[in-house]
Amino acid sequence: MRVRTFAVAAAACAGLGLAGSAWTGTASAATPFVIPQIGAAGVELDHGETQALAESPIPALVDRYAPHNAVIVGLQPDSALLQDGHAVFADMPAIVGEAASHPNGSVDVLLSPKGLGVFQVW
Repeated sequence: MRVRTFAVAAAACAGLGLAGSAWTGTASAATPFVIPQIGAAGVELDHGETQALAESPIPALVDRYAPHNAVIVGLQPDSALLQDGHAVFADMPAIVGEAASHPNGSVDVLLSPKGLGVFQVW
Protein backbone atom coordinates (compact mmCIF):
# COMPACT_ATOMS: atom_id res chain seq x y z
CA MET A 1 0.00 0.00 0.00
CA ARG A 2 2.79 2.44 0.89
CA VAL A 3 4.59 1.80 -2.41
CA ARG A 4 1.35 2.43 -4.30
CA THR A 5 0.78 5.75 -2.45
CA PHE A 6 4.33 6.81 -3.25
CA ALA A 7 3.95 5.83 -6.92
CA VAL A 8 0.69 7.77 -7.21
CA ALA A 9 2.26 10.85 -5.59
CA ALA A 10 5.27 10.69 -7.91
CA ALA A 11 3.04 10.26 -10.97
CA ALA A 12 0.82 13.16 -9.91
CA CYS A 13 3.80 15.48 -9.44
CA ALA A 14 5.17 14.47 -12.80
CA GLY A 15 1.74 15.18 -14.24
CA LEU A 16 1.71 18.66 -12.67
CA GLY A 17 5.11 19.38 -14.18
CA LEU A 18 4.00 18.17 -17.61
CA ALA A 19 0.75 20.12 -17.38
CA GLY A 20 2.63 23.28 -16.53
CA SER A 21 5.11 22.85 -19.35
CA ALA A 22 2.34 21.99 -21.81
CA TRP A 23 0.43 25.11 -20.80
CA THR A 24 3.46 27.37 -21.26
CA GLY A 25 4.69 25.61 -24.39
CA THR A 26 8.21 25.24 -23.03
CA ALA A 27 10.26 22.31 -21.88
CA SER A 28 10.17 21.99 -18.13
CA ALA A 29 13.33 21.87 -16.08
CA ALA A 30 11.46 21.32 -12.81
CA THR A 31 13.63 19.41 -10.37
CA PRO A 32 11.84 16.39 -8.93
CA PHE A 33 12.42 15.28 -5.35
CA VAL A 34 11.13 12.50 -3.13
CA ILE A 35 10.75 12.06 0.62
CA PRO A 36 10.29 8.30 0.94
CA GLN A 37 9.99 8.41 4.75
CA ILE A 38 6.56 10.07 4.43
CA GLY A 39 5.64 8.75 0.97
CA ALA A 40 5.86 12.17 -0.67
CA ALA A 41 7.15 13.41 -4.01
CA GLY A 42 7.33 16.84 -5.53
CA VAL A 43 8.94 19.28 -7.90
CA GLU A 44 11.02 22.39 -7.32
CA LEU A 45 10.06 25.00 -9.90
CA ASP A 46 12.51 27.68 -10.95
CA HIS A 47 11.56 31.36 -11.23
CA GLY A 48 10.47 31.15 -14.88
CA GLU A 49 8.37 28.05 -14.26
CA THR A 50 6.77 29.71 -11.24
CA GLN A 51 5.88 32.76 -13.34
CA ALA A 52 4.38 30.49 -16.00
CA LEU A 53 2.41 28.63 -13.34
CA ALA A 54 1.14 31.92 -11.90
CA GLU A 55 -0.10 32.97 -15.36
CA SER A 56 -1.85 29.64 -15.96
CA PRO A 57 -5.28 28.53 -14.71
CA ILE A 58 -3.73 25.71 -12.63
CA PRO A 59 -3.66 27.62 -9.28
CA ALA A 60 -7.32 28.59 -9.69
CA LEU A 61 -8.20 24.99 -10.53
CA VAL A 62 -6.47 23.83 -7.34
CA ASP A 63 -8.54 26.36 -5.37
CA ARG A 64 -11.71 25.20 -7.05
CA TYR A 65 -11.32 21.43 -6.88
CA ALA A 66 -8.85 20.50 -4.13
CA PRO A 67 -10.39 19.99 -0.68
CA HIS A 68 -9.19 22.90 1.48
CA ASN A 69 -8.28 20.60 4.36
CA ALA A 70 -5.95 18.69 2.01
CA VAL A 71 -3.89 21.71 0.90
CA ILE A 72 -0.84 22.73 2.91
CA VAL A 73 0.72 26.14 2.27
CA GLY A 74 4.13 27.36 3.38
CA LEU A 75 4.61 31.13 3.18
CA GLN A 76 7.91 32.94 3.55
CA PRO A 77 8.27 34.87 6.83
CA ASP A 78 8.22 38.20 4.98
CA SER A 79 5.16 37.32 2.88
CA ALA A 80 2.60 40.11 2.53
CA LEU A 81 -0.25 37.59 2.52
CA LEU A 82 -2.46 37.47 5.60
CA GLN A 83 -1.88 34.56 7.95
CA ASP A 84 -2.81 33.77 11.53
CA GLY A 85 -0.79 30.96 13.04
CA HIS A 86 -1.18 28.05 10.64
CA ALA A 87 -4.15 29.56 8.78
CA VAL A 88 -3.43 31.35 5.50
CA PHE A 89 -6.05 33.77 4.22
CA ALA A 90 -5.13 33.81 0.53
CA ASP A 91 -6.09 31.87 -2.56
CA MET A 92 -3.67 29.76 -4.56
CA PRO A 93 -3.28 32.29 -7.41
CA ALA A 94 -2.17 34.90 -4.84
CA ILE A 95 0.26 32.50 -3.16
CA VAL A 96 1.92 31.45 -6.43
CA GLY A 97 1.70 35.00 -7.81
CA GLU A 98 3.49 36.48 -4.81
CA ALA A 99 6.36 34.01 -5.23
CA ALA A 100 6.51 34.74 -8.97
CA SER A 101 6.66 38.49 -8.32
CA HIS A 102 9.81 38.24 -6.17
CA PRO A 103 13.20 38.25 -7.89
CA ASN A 104 14.28 34.61 -7.99
CA GLY A 105 11.04 33.64 -6.20
CA SER A 106 9.66 30.18 -6.83
CA VAL A 107 7.40 27.50 -5.42
CA ASP A 108 7.91 23.87 -4.50
CA VAL A 109 4.93 21.57 -5.04
CA LEU A 110 4.63 18.42 -2.95
CA LEU A 111 2.13 15.57 -2.95
CA SER A 112 1.94 13.42 0.15
CA PRO A 113 -0.62 11.11 1.74
CA LYS A 114 -1.82 14.17 3.72
CA GLY A 115 -2.45 16.21 0.56
CA LEU A 116 -0.96 18.84 -1.69
CA GLY A 117 1.70 21.18 -0.39
CA VAL A 118 2.74 24.47 -2.00
CA PHE A 119 5.74 26.24 -0.49
CA GLN A 120 7.09 29.68 -1.39
CA VAL A 121 10.85 30.01 -1.80
CA TRP A 122 12.87 33.22 -2.13
